Amino acid sequence: MKRVIVTIHGTGRTTPDFWAPQVQAIAEHLGHTPPHRPVWWGDLIDVGAKVWHVADWLNARVHTLARVLLGRPARRTPRRIARAADFLHRLMNGIAGVLAFFVFKHQRAQMYERLRATLRELTHHGYEIVLVSESLGCLVAFDVLRAEANQYNLLAWVTLGCALRILVQSNRRSNDLGAITPQTLKQWINVYAPRDPVAAPIASVFPNFPIRDERLDGARTRLEAHNYWRDPRVAALIAHLLK
Repeated sequence: MKRVIVTIHGTGRTTPDFWAPQVQAIAEHLGHTPPHRPVWWGDLIDVGAKVWHVADWLNARVHTLARVLLGRPARRTPRRIARAADFLHRLMNGIAGVLAFFVFKHQRAQMYERLRATLRELTHHGYEIVLVSESLGCLVAFDVLRAEANQYNLLAWVTLGCALRILVQSNRRSNDLGAITPQTLKQWINVYAPRDPVAAPIASVFPNFPIRDERLDGARTRLEAHNYWRDPRVAALIAHLLK
């Protein structure tokens, strides 16, 4: 049976082609490009896109002032403004994603349905599915699978930077796995970095399922720790599941 990877991203500034470098990294381990289906919901939270209109206006104003006062364009300013705009875009979308999932039911339902539709289609066509979820995408996937994992042909689920431990301990989610059983999901691998402020081992939180916690050391900052796809061990792990 043919295997396919399904990826669902987390919150922040995420473009429709977020999956491209991820699939390329996996392909380097496999020696070929694997079948892949992304689940993108970045359009539901892209409030930060407006930042770039302000950045364009600010660039134009600064260039005008530089020509008037210095007689030449401002050379370094565009790069600085672009870095600041990118940071604000990511920050605003990060907040918007959390609000969309935890507060706004309509947007949360859309996230669920995009994942469900992908899993239904691939199951219908007879694929074995390796689901990879990252950050807030882990919570989207958890809610969907807990309700209906028995409807899909799931080979493995890889959670990257998963906040489920925090949610269970704060009573935002139950440790009842519902439809997630060893019969409906063959493997669940949870990858976490100690410096990641939202991730943690979760095997002890869900004692009724044999979750394999994989610790990733080496990140120097919290931001670097939460960017799991930069670590080649992640792509190697997923490639092994696809073989």
